[in-house]
Amino acid sequence: MIHRHLVQFDSAKLPRIDTDFLVVGGGSAGLTAAIEASQHGDVLLLTKRTKEERNLPYADVGITADTTQDGTIATHIKKTLEAGRNLCNEIAVRVMVEEGVQQFPELVGHTTTHSEKETTFADYSRKREAVEIIEQAFAIDFMTQEDRCYGVVALIDNVLHCIFAKATILASGGLGHIYRCTSNLADATGDGFAAAWRSGCEMTDMEFVHFYPTTLFLMEAPHFPISHKVREEGGILINSRGERFMGKYHKLEELAPSDFVSRAILNEMELTGTPCVYLDVTHLSSDFIRSCFSSLYQSCHQYGIDITTDVIPIRSGAHFMIGGVCTTLNGETTLRGLYACGEVACTGVHGANQFAHNPLLECIVFGMRAGKAAAEYIRTIQTDNYANLRISSDDDYTPSQTTSRDMKVEAAKESVQEMMWRHVGLVKNGEDLEWIAEELKAIDLNGYWHSREALELQNLREVASLVTEAAILRTESRGTHYREDFPKQDDVRWKKHVVLQRGKAARIVV
Repeated sequence: MIHRHLVQFDSAKLPRIDTDFLVVGGGSAGLTAAIEASQHGDVLLLTKRTKEERNLPYADVGITADTTQDGTIATHIKKTLEAGRNLCNEIAVRVMVEEGVQQFPELVGHTTTHSEKETTFADYSRKREAVEIIEQAFAIDFMTQEDRCYGVVALIDNVLHCIFAKATILASGGLGHIYRCTSNLADATGDGFAAAWRSGCEMTDMEFVHFYPTTLFLMEAPHFPISHKVREEGGILINSRGERFMGKYHKLEELAPSDFVSRAILNEMELTGTPCVYLDVTHLSSDFIRSCFSSLYQSCHQYGIDITTDVIPIRSGAHFMIGGVCTTLNGETTLRGLYACGEVACTGVHGANQFAHNPLLECIVFGMRAGKAAAEYIRTIQTDNYANLRISSDDDYTPSQTTSRDMKVEAAKESVQEMMWRHVGLVKNGEDLEWIAEELKAIDLNGYWHSREALELQNLREVASLVTEAAILRTESRGTHYREDFPKQDDVRWKKHVVLQRGKAARIVV
């Protein structure tokens, strides 16, 4: 049974915090939205991460665009639409690219990494008195009445709090940890997707999950993504037998679209019975490697790999969610007072697959738009009654407490991740999808509610179910979604979007 809330609560009986704007998520989208909103009122930002976790190094990823030549904007738009396989919202794409160039020239003309940009934003927002950041805070559910959001119930220092806000901005990031292998940090358990779903928001195109073809595969190291730039500059993929294999799968070999590369890697792992393949740059000069792939060289070196002489163990990993909470161009969701931006949102800019340089650009452009729209919203509503507002959960279950060390929670989490990796990942088919949908429903979560790990498990299960349901409905292959029983793209029947909403039948819309 899917409850509207994961925990029972009564705002009159819990610690209460009031703010003008509440931002859930401390990544690029959340920090951009917070900075924009702080010009119009007090902002409270909740993030599951610590500052150290937000600044973990990721190798050679970020925005790269050159706007110094005529026609580059048009080229960027064209490449984005092509990557989206006829499913992008072209208006949203133009907004992202054109506003990104006009408003954020510091983001183009060179490479800006996620960690560099987020560090800049975090330092800046900490200096602004109007922005308060609470780290290691878990936003569990939205507090709603009728069709309006009034904030969240959150776990802060292991104590439930009710945080009331005149406007709430969801920027909680991704859901990579519904899969066994992912490039995402450990907090990417789909919490924002699940909370939005429970509150009644429309969820669009949840079947489209982008798998990064080359992530570092070492048990003791984070599975960070290794940029396609390495392959563009001459890096080759070899299997455990030392054989170069991409020529068997695509005429462009290592430069094939990422979904082709990811499926080829998976197939080679299955053919050789090994857990990974290898990225090889050892045939390039040492000086070139150290200068061109400096951050990759340094990151691998700390884990005992010298990429000038050693091949790099890699495999594909869940990396970026294409679909998500349905929003307008200003971040508005179907719940009044709730806005969404960044990876958790679906603006339509990615279509069925992302163009490599767009995710961070999307975060910045639509993060700012969401902040502006939220500010406009609170100027139009009556807020006099907020101080006396009381909201409680409407569920009638009685959850029992569990400790964060409960092994049943960890076992159930691993079961979900394994099922999703094997059957709802790079390659899918209808029979397996139907079976997984039933298996996910059958997972017994009674009693596992009050620890962070247990709450994350419930969110993982719910989001995995959404991805699976949408994958069942889309009987074609397009972009990141590949059905071996429907291997072709079908523009006649499926140049459309899958929309899921709690308590309503799924809709297929143009």
